[in-house]
Amino acid sequence: MEQFRRASRTLLLLDYDGTLSSIVPRPEQAILSSDTRQLLNGLKANSRFVLGVISGRSLADVQERVGVSDIIYAGNHGLEMAGLGEQFLHPEAMAFSENLELICQKLSRELSLYPGVIVENKGLTLSVHYRLTPEDLVDQVENTFNSVVASDVGDNVVRITRGKKVLEVRPNVEWDKGKAIAKIMDVHFNSTLADATLATYFGDDLTDEAGFSVVQDAGGIAVFVGPAGHPTKARYRLDSPIEVADTLRLLLQL
Repeated sequence: MEQFRRASRTLLLLDYDGTLSSIVPRPEQAILSSDTRQLLNGLKANSRFVLGVISGRSLADVQERVGVSDIIYAGNHGLEMAGLGEQFLHPEAMAFSENLELICQKLSRELSLYPGVIVENKGLTLSVHYRLTPEDLVDQVENTFNSVVASDVGDNVVRITRGKKVLEVRPNVEWDKGKAIAKIMDVHFNSTLADATLATYFGDDLTDEAGFSVVQDAGGIAVFVGPAGHPTKARYRLDSPIEVADTLRLLLQL
């Protein structure tokens, strides 16, 4: 906590699923607790903090779920952002939307054979959730997914990323949560952190690792949320969203 105490201004960025809210079987079940929302509102009101939520969900979805006004929001891994003075949309992302819809239709059709699979079109990216799929069918789900997207991957139209029981299809552009955080830092700290400023990022999944690297390279704090022993670039760790909320509560008391 000493770095937080010394900082006159802290950029406090958090992932949503698995960080602010618990991992749940279906994406629509991930609800932010009223206690955590109250903590976020308290931090927003404190001039020492610049608060933001960065998610793989669509921008509209994460804004609605968090429900805290006048903070930074980044959806679709930062391809779309709000709260930076003007709405940001990656210039190459919208051109992908028609291709994404076609891929979504093909995946929905081919994966409908497997119980528990959820195909989610998020406008700029697409997720295939298989947390509810029987374990003995997971390899078949992944093989079917790979077969459907193979031509688009081969043509460099899309890139594939993996998370916790989720496969993601994104436009093949050089963008991720790390680059989104770098853009946010550029707006609020002119790319570099002065001695009295601090950048922090809390996340729980593979897609958060790029964000961890960016804040740590700038002398900030990266916090992985999850079990001990899990490979991560983050130098700090919390067990669960409950401990994240406890940490936010401590920050409010500084």
